[in-house]
Amino acid sequence: MQRKSRKTSSLLILGTLIFAGIIFILFSYYQSWLNVKFEQQVMENYTAYIESEGAQFSGAVVDIQDTLETLAALIPANNPNWDADTLNPMLADLTMRNTHFEIHSLTLSEAGLDEAQQNQLIQSGTLITAIENHPSGKAYFQVLAPLMRQNQLEAVLQAQVDITQLLHKSQSKRVSAPLNSWIILPEGSFIYTTSPSTSDYSNFYALLEGNHNPEATQKQIRNCLQAQTSGTFRVQTRKAGMLYVSLTPLGFNNWTLVNFIHANEASESSQMILLFTMRIGLFLILITAGIAYLFYALLNHQRRQINLEQRRYAFLSRFSDTLIFEYDVLKDTLELTSNAEKILPIKARSFTHVKKNHGLSLYIHAEDFYKLEEAFKTVHRFQEFGTVQLRIKTRDESYHWFTCQFQAVYERFHRDPVMIIGKLNDIQEQKYRERQLIEKSNYDGLTSVLNKKAAELQISEELSEGMSGCLFMIDLDDFKVINDELGHFIGDQVLTAIGVLLRTCFRQSDLIGRIGGDEFVVFLRSTDQGVIHQKVTQIMQTLPQLLHRQKINAVVTLSIGAALSRPSDTYPDLFSRADQAMYYAKQLGKNQFYLYSDSEDETS
Repeated sequence: MQRKSRKTSSLLILGTLIFAGIIFILFSYYQSWLNVKFEQQVMENYTAYIESEGAQFSGAVVDIQDTLETLAALIPANNPNWDADTLNPMLADLTMRNTHFEIHSLTLSEAGLDEAQQNQLIQSGTLITAIENHPSGKAYFQVLAPLMRQNQLEAVLQAQVDITQLLHKSQSKRVSAPLNSWIILPEGSFIYTTSPSTSDYSNFYALLEGNHNPEATQKQIRNCLQAQTSGTFRVQTRKAGMLYVSLTPLGFNNWTLVNFIHANEASESSQMILLFTMRIGLFLILITAGIAYLFYALLNHQRRQINLEQRRYAFLSRFSDTLIFEYDVLKDTLELTSNAEKILPIKARSFTHVKKNHGLSLYIHAEDFYKLEEAFKTVHRFQEFGTVQLRIKTRDESYHWFTCQFQAVYERFHRDPVMIIGKLNDIQEQKYRERQLIEKSNYDGLTSVLNKKAAELQISEELSEGMSGCLFMIDLDDFKVINDELGHFIGDQVLTAIGVLLRTCFRQSDLIGRIGGDEFVVFLRSTDQGVIHQKVTQIMQTLPQLLHRQKINAVVTLSIGAALSRPSDTYPDLFSRADQAMYYAKQLGKNQFYLYSDSEDETS
């Protein structure tokens, strides 16, 4: 019996050791997989950061280019007798508030451009020069624009840009500041750097090789540079240790922005948590040999909790203005991080019955709530993560656009996710900028009414939806004479005044567009002929008063044709009749109006 007991004990010990070994191997494998995912998230965050920094840098340069091009067009138009030396006081006033660039006018000799550079400047409209390092420690590059007189290059507008100030302005405070920021070329040459250690190496590739980085990493970085794409890589240096290097192209002169960032405290804390967890797991396995099944269940639960806490810590340490959420699929509960109370109109950070009773419907816009439900439903096993944009109510009771990025967490032997972890970022300002760009592309810059393409598209949509109305075709009489005798500057003032006139006489809901040099269309959402004639009378009477108020010394009259829409009309159909009506109005003389009638169809 004693021998049998010893044998049983030996088998139990052996079985326990085997079981413990299997559990330990599985645990180690899982932690390795988790580390890989964590590293991917870090690199994705730094890549997104440098792409944002690069976009702001490039956007600032584009703004400078636009400013120079606008000045280069306005100066000759407003002052034909301009002189390069007398422009500088005016330019100094314009750029007084800019901290990262100054605008000057230079003669061709002062600019020092060769013939090839002059030709490139004329053809491209702007020219960005190489970066110059000054003894003061600052670095500059120049943006140039041509000043033309009678189609000849006579002078140059120069914006001298402080690259250090521009980089500082474009760097976000949400992520740890870069250790160093460089600008390099695809062949690896340094053209701007904040690190004195680069003098030890001939180029960027030599620096990577000299610090004994793996050939695979060097090849990936080389490919990224030469393909002009963005990316983040982990590299080793002798002086600074392990760093993340992020690259993104700036979009001009083949420049690539490079950031070096220390492997931060969040990554170190994550490794400490994982190491501590593995030690606890091994200790629990050894002291609970007789209850292996119970131990496995407890360890699995503990590992899951540590995994979630570790991810939450990593995210929060990087994004203080980001909302992190955890949705427990099994319990149907959702929990937000503490900073949610500063952003959302909530009294508690935890929600129950989220799916069953639509617990979040009070805070998510009714038109967007289904997006979140559908996004969660489509998460499949081992999917990396999903993204959805939706409107969420903020503390001021207004809805802001947020981007929601989430990842499903699975337990072993569970086919469906048991937890969904994600983050919410406020992108309201980004949406506003996108909407401004779209609206800007739809409007005529001179008159502030719809351009030809936008007017045609929006009127076509009105007709296709069954909207009835009247299309006005408005043409300035003898506008060419105004341009020839009074100049294009007065002509532009007249066109601007016509835009003001039409926006004053018609409602905001009516569609107003400029379709040619001196031709305008208006779609009035009414077929009442009394209203139509009232609008024409208002236009004819208001125009001279408006020109007088704006001190435009020109006699301007309009020929106006109009046509009523029909149920089967397309835009070309309605436009053709309105254009014919305007033709009849011009035949009657100047400052006339003609309304197209069905009898014209019978005679045409």
